[in-house]
Amino acid sequence: MSKKVIVLGGTGESGRRIIHLLSSRHPNLTISCAARRAPKAGILPAHIEHVTFDMHDHAKSITTLKQFDLAVIALGPMDKFAVQAHQLCLNANIDAVDINDSLHAAEQVFALHADAKSKQRVLLTGMGFSPGISTLLLTELAHNKASTKGHYQCRLYMGAAYGGGETSPQAILASFTEQLACWRNGARQQVATPWQDEQHQFPFPALKKPADLIPFATPEVAGLGCEHVAEDLDIKHLDSRYHIQHLTLGFAKFMSKYRLGERKNAFFSNMFFNNGQKLKTKKDSDPDTCLWVYPDNDPRSGLILHGVVSSYELTAKMACVAVECWLNNTFADHHGVNAVEHLPYATRQTLLQTLALYGVVAKPANTHNLHQADQEFGWVDSVSSDINSLRNLGLNWYTVTKQHPKMAKRQQEYLYKSEIWRALKDATNTFSFTKFVVSTLLAWRRDGKCLQDWRDKHRGEYSKVWQSITKDMSMFTSGYSNARKLLGKNKAYQLYREMFLETGKMEMRWLWPNPESFNMFDQKEDAIIEYWLTWLRNYAKLGLFTLTESQDGSQAISVSIRGCAYAAMFKALDCPELVNMVREMEQEALTFLASQSNLDITWDMSGDGDADITLNKVPKLKAVS
Repeated sequence: MSKKVIVLGGTGESGRRIIHLLSSRHPNLTISCAARRAPKAGILPAHIEHVTFDMHDHAKSITTLKQFDLAVIALGPMDKFAVQAHQLCLNANIDAVDINDSLHAAEQVFALHADAKSKQRVLLTGMGFSPGISTLLLTELAHNKASTKGHYQCRLYMGAAYGGGETSPQAILASFTEQLACWRNGARQQVATPWQDEQHQFPFPALKKPADLIPFATPEVAGLGCEHVAEDLDIKHLDSRYHIQHLTLGFAKFMSKYRLGERKNAFFSNMFFNNGQKLKTKKDSDPDTCLWVYPDNDPRSGLILHGVVSSYELTAKMACVAVECWLNNTFADHHGVNAVEHLPYATRQTLLQTLALYGVVAKPANTHNLHQADQEFGWVDSVSSDINSLRNLGLNWYTVTKQHPKMAKRQQEYLYKSEIWRALKDATNTFSFTKFVVSTLLAWRRDGKCLQDWRDKHRGEYSKVWQSITKDMSMFTSGYSNARKLLGKNKAYQLYREMFLETGKMEMRWLWPNPESFNMFDQKEDAIIEYWLTWLRNYAKLGLFTLTESQDGSQAISVSIRGCAYAAMFKALDCPELVNMVREMEQEALTFLASQSNLDITWDMSGDGDADITLNKVPKLKAVS
């Protein structure tokens, strides 16, 4: 029989994401949205039923809940609602999953364990970003005895690009305290909040300098204090801290000195929310989120998760993972109230594997993965199993509306750290290098004028695009041609190509989604092909090349690129050796995009920017019986 799921608080920041993700991944699942007021048009998928739900009307709420098999509790703030919804679910005799991030609420939820167990009900709590995903990383390290002393640290970074939900400021304000409940020496302890100790700053990837950290009382403190903690875990110490862009440590410390009444709390929460909505439009508002869990004050021995994704999206994905595992009867033997730290190792592995299907993967904090987080924008995207949710679908560098705020700075860094920049500096003194720069600027202007014919040919819809294209081309050729005069053709080409491809690789890592994003699709190879073809077709519309597509049966598609405008402009500006560089950059990007799929790519280039590409869906190997 088909299961029915109701999302309590389904119109909120996390709730509506949960509904979108669940409905896209499970189109046949009956999902309803429960909220006091009907959602605004367009917030939820059209087929989602709205159910008026007021928790203060117990009898009606229980009657409503009895019509469902599972409730997802996405209400907020949890400090205020605590166990009201959980108790209603128990009274209605249905299972529940919550995204609780409040220690105060967690204490009350865990107190329902015996009642839920006696009724053989499953209540999963803390199934969000932190706790939830953070707990999965913590328990993975603890299972592997990453710390012989059982000491672990959790660090969170959230950029300001998403603004935040209406209730999240209340949770933030609640975390500002002079006394902190924490997990020390295998027990819950109350300590003076460590505002500025030896760990009050942390070097998150992609930030210019270490960020100030705000300590907080995580619900895992309550969970670790329960008797039914998983047997494989030995966690004696947990230190959890976060940084939100534009939220200062000084302000948090100042606010911790005051006990706000309900009216003042509402005032400051509303102020936080409105400021957050303004901040998300700022030029430097960061769309990145980072989670890093590690043992013994040694970040390099830990696990890291980083990407262009909001913490709300990660919360929604973890909640959906819990629901998906519930649908698959993963928790059939786990009656009572359970957080991640109470589940056995095999169940936690199932959660991790299902989370990977939602494109969320934690990686060891080694040099390679830290570079990917720091220089290549991480590996986690905000994406569902709808291809329209993929980042920059159909867009390219000349049609994308807003680049990552760190992009321009990173482009400069790649230039200044490149071998060609070093070679140019070594080959000149202060005077001759200044002369080189001035000469390059003049050549840029000269080459730009030489490309006027290209701008004249595209004076219609794509006029502004071609101004940008010719500006870029003349920048490339002016710098390269002057470097060629100074360093010689062979050395200049080798070093310029290396710098161009490395910079292009970094840029394409942001423009295109990560390989993990396609895990959301049942037919990931088809999704990759469709994404790539949509990009190619829109690029061809600009007049940059002629595109021909052909289908070879059901398993392969062939593409031909001819008449490359990039190659023609490089030749016109006397830099014919550069004609294939853009195709090389695209080849690397496509290879990376398909790196976690069963696509076999054949890429043949000629010497004039033309290419013949075949993508073949390799049949999956079957186990020998």
